[in-house]
Amino acid sequence: MSGKKHKDPKISKMLLDVAGDYIAMGGDLEAKQQYLNSAVSAWNIACLDSAGREKALRQYRKSYHRLNPSQTHRDCTDVEENLRLLISKKDRLYPKVRIQIAGATIEERDGRDYVSVASFRMR
Repeated sequence: MSGKKHKDPKISKMLLDVAGDYIAMGGDLEAKQQYLNSAVSAWNIACLDSAGREKALRQYRKSYHRLNPSQTHRDCTDVEENLRLLISKKDRLYPKVRIQIAGATIEERDGRDYVSVASFRMR
């Protein structure tokens, strides 16, 4: 599937409603981008059915551990718990939205952070 870039700020606003505080935990733009990447993963997993979610969470945790071998088991558990909290919040705020996010970036403009999102509607 190819992604379509939406100029419409609605998806980015929804993502920030779900994960704005989480993303803001980053101390600099690079860290915020990492939190944003995790938030995008949580959003996309939330768009799956329950069986798909569990499989995707297992795969995410496995990939996270492989890419971050110095992280402890507890660190990986914390990452998974953060994803589950974001998924839960997305379910509460936007239960019927099934739009996948293909990518998101954060940049600073005039002292403020701006998030751009590329997304596509699931069938």
